[in-house]
Amino acid sequence: MKNIILVEGKDDKSFIEYLIQDVEVKPFSVDVLGGLSKDALTKRMDSLKTGFLKTPFGKLGIIIDQDSFTIEERFAFVNECLQENFNIQLSDNQVFANLEIDGIPLQIACYFVNIDGKGELDSLLTRIKTIDSPYADCLQQWQNCLSEKVSQKEFNKLWVHYYLKYDNATHQERQQAGTYCTLEYSLKHKTHIWDFDSPVLDELKGFLALFN
Repeated sequence: MKNIILVEGKDDKSFIEYLIQDVEVKPFSVDVLGGLSKDALTKRMDSLKTGFLKTPFGKLGIIIDQDSFTIEERFAFVNECLQENFNIQLSDNQVFANLEIDGIPLQIACYFVNIDGKGELDSLLTRIKTIDSPYADCLQQWQNCLSEKVSQKEFNKLWVHYYLKYDNATHQERQQAGTYCTLEYSLKHKTHIWDFDSPVLDELKGFLALFN
């Protein structure tokens, strides 16, 4: 019986699928939400419940960015969607809630991607880079000269983009950046540019290990 892990976007999917290999979670399926909103998450929960009744799965994991929200605010967001479809509430990070649907057991847990209580996937990526990053790091000078700063979330996303495209890609690869300068491509062909043994990943790996 497989486990399902729900994530926000395709980069999250690629990253989680790579980490899952490290913690040897099998079988599993990582499904993309396609953006985070209450409506999108509620609809996906409804779809998963319908699918579960046809083909049961063992555990459901929800992995979303914590961003600038508190952990209490994130739980409230997820619980509102879960209450509507599964009539349960999660009360603690990394702890499974147990329920039964038509007598079939299901476990659900969630994890909020963060660095020290805030942030997102790009925050993690800025902390696990292994290669010198002069192009990406110069973005800080650009940020400093702006009268209206970009948000930290936007800055991190730009940093990762420059790290992939300018610090770790050839001129030829940059000509097809959509193919060769993506996180997905780096996780298949340039894993050396990321430190997957970094302690900042320990908490997330611990959550994934719960699916063994």
